[in-house]
Amino acid sequence: MTAPSAQPAVVLRRTPWRDHDLIVELLTPTQGRLTAKAQGARRSTRRFGAALEPGARVRAHLAGGRAGQVLSAVDLVAPLRAARVDLDRFHHLAYVLEIARLASSEGEADETLFGLLVSYLEHLEAQPATDEALAHWELTVLAHLGYGLRLEACVHTGRRPDSLSLSAGGAFASHHASAADGQRVGEDAVAALARLAAGQGGQIPAGRRAVVRAALARLWAQVLGRALRTAAFLPGVAESMWAGPVDGRD
Repeated sequence: MTAPSAQPAVVLRRTPWRDHDLIVELLTPTQGRLTAKAQGARRSTRRFGAALEPGARVRAHLAGGRAGQVLSAVDLVAPLRAARVDLDRFHHLAYVLEIARLASSEGEADETLFGLLVSYLEHLEAQPATDEALAHWELTVLAHLGYGLRLEACVHTGRRPDSLSLSAGGAFASHHASAADGQRVGEDAVAALARLAAGQGGQIPAGRRAVVRAALARLWAQVLGRALRTAAFLPGVAESMWAGPVDGRD
């Protein structure tokens, strides 16, 4: 077994393994997503404690062996507090962790994605969960992954857009253009998303929050090739996400 090396990481997921171990997935800035075995982690909490909770920021001591990487020790850098007592924050936490896990690659460095995840975790610890902060994070991550959306005007006609389309590369006006994957959310909602993507703040209209949330979750399903399991726990998604094209009309 190679000597342990320590590096910053975020715990993405943990899965029970055999009687006493855990399989832990981590996101790191220099090696991307890593999978490691935490031996004896289920038998005794003294070695790892709360450091292996999903969303915890840690310094992971990893050593390589014949059976893969072993998590020999963990230093807890930033524990979870707010997300443990606030259900909305917990749901947002689970959602961004799933996105980060599916958007990252095993062993492939992505310092930007790591930094974006850490930034949102810090935000969730300090501020209540909001649709606006989550949407801003999602649009930023999509742009980083090469799926930046043009939202200021219809990508086809230049008119005021009311719908979203990944295949078209952004927003479009449904009365003048169409897209097979078009998802109508309303002109005011697209305008709010454009401001959020540009870092200008603003609010998503209350009556549009559910369809915007469902539309973004469906965009992620296209990008990642699978639906996000955690999306169903966000307000409005369970009711509207799988009912066909999202309709933003009142």
